[in-house]
Amino acid sequence: MPGLNIKKLSLLAAAATAVVGVIAFNPWSRSDSVQVEVSASAQPAARCQLAVGQTAAFRFSSTVTAEGQSDTFEGVMSWQVEALNAGVARVRASFSKVNLSQDMTLAAERAASPQGLPFFLQVDSNCAISSTAFAPQWQPKSRLLVATQLDNFTFLLPPAGTTQWHSAALDGLGDYTAHFSMLSQTPLQIQRHKADHLIRGAADSFGIKIAVQKSQATAIFNPSQPLWWQAISGEEIVSLQVAGQPEVIMQQRFSLQRDDQLFAAIAQTDWALAEKSVPYDLAPEFDEFTTQQQSYTETYVAFISAITDTPPRYFDAALEMAAWLKKHPEDVDLLVAELRGQMDDDARPTAFLALQLSGLNNAREALSDMVFDTTMSQGDQSRAASALADLGTPRQDVAELLLSRAMIKDIGGNASLLGAGSMVARSDDPALRQYIMQSLQQQLVDTSDQSERLILIDSMGNTGDASFVEVLSHELSAESEATRRRAADAISRLPAEQARPALLDALVQESDPQVSTALIDALKHSGASSPELLDVLEKRVSSPDANQRAATIDLLGAQQTERAQQLLIAQYKRETDARIKMQIGRYVPAKALR
Repeated sequence: MPGLNIKKLSLLAAAATAVVGVIAFNPWSRSDSVQVEVSASAQPAARCQLAVGQTAAFRFSSTVTAEGQSDTFEGVMSWQVEALNAGVARVRASFSKVNLSQDMTLAAERAASPQGLPFFLQVDSNCAISSTAFAPQWQPKSRLLVATQLDNFTFLLPPAGTTQWHSAALDGLGDYTAHFSMLSQTPLQIQRHKADHLIRGAADSFGIKIAVQKSQATAIFNPSQPLWWQAISGEEIVSLQVAGQPEVIMQQRFSLQRDDQLFAAIAQTDWALAEKSVPYDLAPEFDEFTTQQQSYTETYVAFISAITDTPPRYFDAALEMAAWLKKHPEDVDLLVAELRGQMDDDARPTAFLALQLSGLNNAREALSDMVFDTTMSQGDQSRAASALADLGTPRQDVAELLLSRAMIKDIGGNASLLGAGSMVARSDDPALRQYIMQSLQQQLVDTSDQSERLILIDSMGNTGDASFVEVLSHELSAESEATRRRAADAISRLPAEQARPALLDALVQESDPQVSTALIDALKHSGASSPELLDVLEKRVSSPDANQRAATIDLLGAQQTERAQQLLIAQYKRETDARIKMQIGRYVPAKALR
């Protein structure tokens, strides 16, 4: 499109979304505001029957396209019901087989892959997601990536005896009305249509026009497998226009299919230390946010009110508090005093986000103090470290502080180490980048502690710097299978051109099926495609390990070559696992399999 860089427009849109909207969970509150049309033959209300210990897995895909460019997020989400309380299930979840391409997104705005990182969902008996919580190592942009994906897959089950119902709801653009229709009862099939979007806030002040042209999705719930969705597909079309520029149409297509065979073990993590919100890293170009409050006291009352709203308005709370602090830097001390005092646990992550978004030097100083403050909880020290790493332009003194904090071997130290790695990806300063990378590499040389090595490997992956391919390649031959798996994931987050040969060489030598599966997934994530790769996959596609076969089939399916098709057809004929045969069918025309 002449005169407008689509990546720049995406940044404008992202900034506008942060200002005008909030990604909210549990938008489908069952209240008097829900309006329904009663069916002639009343049916009992559908419910998600959840029990502790239940597991499920879902293959999902989401692609956004505009002006010939696209962003893709696809993979498998596994979850396990961990606890039940008053009909609400706490679900521990993670992603595997992740393929994340962000060609349409500016490099500085890209999310890190959420591969293998644990998080929590709270799901009620209506199958609605009421809240999320993320382990401390999650980056804000990755949390937002997951939040938007989960928003696509959220439906409200019908009240008893109804065929049409609707409710007020929120998504990343603002308020809207969610209209639901029951398409069939057996299986239960529901269509969702978003209408009457009210784009909230001051988008016009940035010269940005946003309009939702289409938003429709269909979900199937299988009563014989009462664990949430069976299948979902949908499409959204949004138009974006910057003043003086032609309109750009962005189209998102998303889908989900339940496939429990793809379930992958989920790392343990502490619910008490998890972030109970989904931070949005506000672009510095648009970090001014108008606030109507007249004093800090009013601002703080509104901040707490937004968090205790139903549903909670975490983003609004953080943005408005950050806006107040930017205009009144002296009030940073007041918010810090609240954090050091009796602030409610639900509000603490959002307060740290507000300090981060303010971008203020005294906020940086306060966070620097809290990183080392042993009177604060490990969770708060970790939040301070993460906020400090993401605050403003990366600086040498912050890197030195985080690396110093990382010498203390605890959760706060781990968060500091991961944050230091992410600073490399955000920095344009060669000296700073070199300082952090040399520090990480030296620590890896010096330590023999397995847990510390895994965190260092993750941090190196966070840097996104190709110079770490060689270092991490050595870890692919480590004795520990966990180390080799972690190294494969870390290398997949480095530049693909350098990552692919290292991953392929390791796969040729690897004998452990779990590590091999991780390497195959990493090769898919890096977009690997070559005759040499097909030679290796030909030997793996008939592996006795079902997970390795499934990963190999996914990578073969991504090749889109005649030889890859023939390998899939040959495996289909000898495959005994019905689910894997179905998986092959996604990549090969049915007539070729007869």
